[in-house]
Amino acid sequence: MKGIVALLICLFLITAVSTTFVAVQSEPTIFLSGTGSRVSFNGAGFLPTDRTCYVSSPSSSSVILSSACAVQVGMGTPYGGFMVGNVLPGQYVIQVTGDWGDFAQAILVVNGGFQQQQNFSHAAGYAPGASVSIHASGMLPTDTTCQISSPSSPNAVLPGTSACVIQAGTGVAYGGFIIGNVLPGDYVIQITGNQGDFAQTVLAVS
Repeated sequence: MKGIVALLICLFLITAVSTTFVAVQSEPTIFLSGTGSRVSFNGAGFLPTDRTCYVSSPSSSSVILSSACAVQVGMGTPYGGFMVGNVLPGQYVIQVTGDWGDFAQAILVVNGGFQQQQNFSHAAGYAPGASVSIHASGMLPTDTTCQISSPSSPNAVLPGTSACVIQAGTGVAYGGFIIGNVLPGDYVIQITGNQGDFAQTVLAVS
């Protein structure tokens, strides 16, 4: 009888331990930010095998006018942005999906209709003196260094405040800078690799 009780206790402990390990897992998440019709996002917890991603809305195909999505291979961290289309005010589900079918969702609250403007690839509302972080993908894999500048206005990037690094062999660059004392408007921000290749985006200063 004592042997049977001991066996049952052991089985219970094995089951409890097994259940504890199975319950530990991470799930993809995304976070939305931005002002007006321009929205940027960052994600975490995606599969490290993802190489591409895309943005969609299960709520309405019209809520996303244009979009861009990139993912750091091996990191499971997608990022990008999209322009909000001409939709009625309300709440819309935004979904970022990796190429292995993993996905995360967030709620976008639209307060007004889309205002017609230039089709920027990526932008967000900032004020002079604000810190900005940026990413670029598709650079040459032979790049080993990079720099940040603004072809539209040298003062958009406050001198001495920019930093840029690139993962050699991946073509993925990232860094940040502080916005200089410029008037409200849209400014081109450029990341340039040491091989002469570059990527541009548009920064909205309010």
